[in-house]
Amino acid sequence: MTKKSLNEKEVEQFLILNPDFLSKNSHILNALEIVHETGGAVSLIQKQVELLRENYNSTTNNLLGLIEIAKNNENIFIRTKKLILDLILCKNSTDIISLTERRFEKNFQADKCKLIFFRENTNLPKGRIVNPKEAHRVFGKKYNAADIYCGPINKKESDYIFYKKSGIVECVLVPIKNKDCPGLLALGSKKHGTYSEDYDSMFLEFISQVLANLIERNNY
Repeated sequence: MTKKSLNEKEVEQFLILNPDFLSKNSHILNALEIVHETGGAVSLIQKQVELLRENYNSTTNNLLGLIEIAKNNENIFIRTKKLILDLILCKNSTDIISLTERRFEKNFQADKCKLIFFRENTNLPKGRIVNPKEAHRVFGKKYNAADIYCGPINKKESDYIFYKKSGIVECVLVPIKNKDCPGLLALGSKKHGTYSEDYDSMFLEFISQVLANLIERNNY
């Protein structure tokens, strides 16, 4: 009687149904060969070791990436906490604006930081209030009173928000949601890629809420 040869599908099904077959017959592993990407042949054991090494490297890199993110978040939290605690001690709106801009440029790696407002207020320093209609014409497509904008900025917008020849090419525009004194916290960068769409701006939203409350407190 002629023995029936097994096809690949039958071998595959057998190994799936008998997952311990190769472990019980370890001598077979050394006899199996797999064609490597380079064109040579390697044993199944070698291939498994290679796959394990690749998985290990991938897992290690992912873990290192998560650790780096955690460190960055911790640093942002510490700097944010320090800023807010110092802002609470400010005696007037002028000090609040000055401290905020200095800290962002020194401790948050912003090339430029600017706080501006859209409604007349006697408690705000001169030069900080802009005409809302004019501002809307200049950068209204990028800014609204509800959302944070992160991304590129053209020269006309940069000159208006910061100052002429500032060299700012990317920015973050954070609305300060105060009904009596609405404003804008603007961060600028002279480098592309600093404030891309995936920039983590959650801490900026929190800071803007604090600024809105402090500005309101100093209006009374």
